[in-house]
Amino acid sequence: MSIFSRIVRRGEPSLTREQSLTAIPVRNQAVRWEYHEDIDETLIIIPRSDATWVRLVSKIFYVPDSRRVILDELGSHVWRRCDGETTVRDLIKEFSDRFKLSRKEAELSLITFLKQMARRRLIGLAVPDLDKQNRISGKRSKKKKKKKK
Repeated sequence: MSIFSRIVRRGEPSLTREQSLTAIPVRNQAVRWEYHEDIDETLIIIPRSDATWVRLVSKIFYVPDSRRVILDELGSHVWRRCDGETTVRDLIKEFSDRFKLSRKEAELSLITFLKQMARRRLIGLAVPDLDKQNRISGKRSKKKKKKKK
């Protein structure tokens, strides 16, 4: 079972473990964020949805224009590295080195955090084409191996 299988929507294919580890977390461009270096925290500001039902409810009840999420030192580190260039595998390595965790602990913590962020639609995962990667590195995918036998 894939480590990101629960965040993939129904009808879309599940990710393999290899695809999950080569996935690249990307921040949602609709959210604003501020990093406070002095206290090593990140403030994420999520704008209110502009759906019709939200506008109707906001006429009756007070609905704030945005929601705020504060990330601690660990979450801030991961959030800043969700830059569209760093893979999940690289994040796990950095996380384990910086916070002195075993690879397994770092992977579990990071995957749980990324799932929560994806569920809240604060990040998305860009999954590179695995067949293309294998062709570049000279490897064949399992599907191709089966056909040649």
